[in-house]
Amino acid sequence: MKAKSFVRPSSLEEAYNLVKASPKNKIVAGGLWLKKGNAEAETLIDISGLGLDKILDKKEYVEVGAMVSQRELEKSPLVPEVIREATAAIMGPAFRNIATVGGSVYGKYGFSDIVTVLLAYHVELVFYPEAVIALDEYVKKPGFFDGILTHVRIYKDNRKAFFKKVEITALDYPILNVAVSKGKEYKVVIGSRPLVACVCEGASALANKGEKDFEKIAALAVEETKFGDSIATKGEYRKQLALTYVRRGLEEVNK
Repeated sequence: MKAKSFVRPSSLEEAYNLVKASPKNKIVAGGLWLKKGNAEAETLIDISGLGLDKILDKKEYVEVGAMVSQRELEKSPLVPEVIREATAAIMGPAFRNIATVGGSVYGKYGFSDIVTVLLAYHVELVFYPEAVIALDEYVKKPGFFDGILTHVRIYKDNRKAFFKKVEITALDYPILNVAVSKGKEYKVVIGSRPLVACVCEGASALANKGEKDFEKIAALAVEETKFGDSIATKGEYRKQLALTYVRRGLEEVNK
């Protein structure tokens, strides 16, 4: 990406005003995907100095700053184990030291492991100036939210979770992600389809009604989810993988 200027604001208000000044002004998170793009920007806005790089225990939830690196997320004892394991499987440590949680979540990348596993939990996104939106609602909305993502809230509900990443090699994009969790309610999630991850609402509802035929729930999850082709694989193969790993996920969280 090419840019005409680079600014490091001293406050969120200043950063927000810069974002609103022009649609060509862009927030810099880790900057990994900006570097790979060919688009041009007027101004790149670096928010790394605004104190958004901490993971804090807020009693009801764990608060993850948008500028927390994936490496810090995977190492934090405050974060649920399955989220840490899913994060640790992303590329290599050098990549995870640069990539940020906020950049991964805000971008709604179809290949995102983090979005998939977070959707299996009760997660809220906090935007400046004043907005809080559930992650599952955010990924369903077209486009991006009008604000600066500052924090990700992971609520504590003693949820038991399962995550599976299917890839050709350790440094490839995933060809499928599946997450399943069980707390007060079930959540079944399919990602890298290759579209952005989504909660399989029908399958989750069926599990919540007490259905114990996990093959039936998995079949519904696949039926209600759209799969596509990519260079790596075909949509039909993704369906078969999803059918297998949703069933296995349900089995695991019920042990």
